[in-house]
Amino acid sequence: MHVGVPQFIDIEDKIAFGLTAKQLLWMGGMVAALFLAYNAFDQQAFYLVGFFIVAAFSGFAFWRPQGVPLIIFVGFILQFYLKPRSYIWKRVFRANDLAVQKAAHLTQRKKTEARIAAKPAPKRSQLKQMAWMLDTKK
Repeated sequence: MHVGVPQFIDIEDKIAFGLTAKQLLWMGGMVAALFLAYNAFDQQAFYLVGFFIVAAFSGFAFWRPQGVPLIIFVGFILQFYLKPRSYIWKRVFRANDLAVQKAAHLTQRKKTEARIAAKPAPKRSQLKQMAWMLDTKK
């Protein structure tokens, strides 16, 4: 049995004027805020406050930083600064820990140097023989 799977489910439907329902609600909120500012302030203050109202509501309606709506992004920012920090692990440095680390490093270095010194280098005749084998055999 085959069932049709809807496509483009992450794209919101356009309702009016090429805007989605959320964008229309933000624009309606902007108009309401501008109306309240018009009644509350004189003309020059209204232009100043109105500019910031239009910028804020337009940002909330249209701007999607990192693919997330701006209102959710602002929520993330507030949550980051307001939630308490919890540190899972903090390294505590002690003098004896440093000494143990240095000793372990020195022993590892001695083992490595001893291993390198223990391997004899191939003789010149052996090198010639290996080179001849590599050149002649496929």
